[in-house]
Amino acid sequence: MVVEEGQVLPGRALPFAGACRWLISLDYDDTLRSHNPAHPVPVEFFELMQAWRGLGVRWGINTGRTLPYLCEELLPHAPFLPDFICTCERYAYVAQEDGVLQPLREHNARCHEHNLMVRSRIRPVFHERLEMLRADNPALKWIIAPADPLSVEAEDSATMDAIMENLADFLHSLEGVTAQRAGRYMRLADARYCKGTALQTVASLWGVPSDCLVLLGDGHNDLHAFRLFPQAFCGAPSTAHPDVLAYLQNCGGYISSTPGVMEILHAWQELIMTERR
Repeated sequence: MVVEEGQVLPGRALPFAGACRWLISLDYDDTLRSHNPAHPVPVEFFELMQAWRGLGVRWGINTGRTLPYLCEELLPHAPFLPDFICTCERYAYVAQEDGVLQPLREHNARCHEHNLMVRSRIRPVFHERLEMLRADNPALKWIIAPADPLSVEAEDSATMDAIMENLADFLHSLEGVTAQRAGRYMRLADARYCKGTALQTVASLWGVPSDCLVLLGDGHNDLHAFRLFPQAFCGAPSTAHPDVLAYLQNCGGYISSTPGVMEILHAWQELIMTERR
């Protein structure tokens, strides 16, 4: 079953009673996602989320992926759905009382409309600048994403580093536009929307203050969220981009010694338990 952006998700989140005390936001690729095709999200992660339910913990995936691209991998393997999903660094889907994830239609429609306006305004000059980039740097291997004329897919993360360096002055000149980057992918978008503002929408809906947020991610688009919530517990796996690791080192965030999220989550649990003593 293909789940298109804007649809209600099949399946349900776990039952939840009482107020949401803690909200965990997880990047998907190279953070929550493992490289085990049988269990793209580790079994022990789902066990932990189920065990923490009684503590008032809700969780969600906050990703640059589109909803179809996320669901084609997540749905066949997940024993239950997240409490929320944010896609394309902007759209939000939230579990209702029955556990069904419904799109926040007004919010999502506003995001879509504003980004279409950015696309109409920026596409010609962006493509012109990309042609200059290709002519000046023929060794860089990249394409414009077929489904999004404001998205670039590079051969690897190092290539995207070089592309971003070459485009830095141009991107800085685009009023009201931000570059959302994750690994070898980059898209231009309305600057009013990012992973942080998507999470802010969900957190406000459930009345969760910023100091009760846990944000885990490995890429540049996660930095937008880290910076928006300086009071939150922020962490990254050992495999995060060096720019992310440097930011967390400077601001006191948690850097795991291993890939994945389990070490970070247990460290957060220990911190919370210590503060309660």
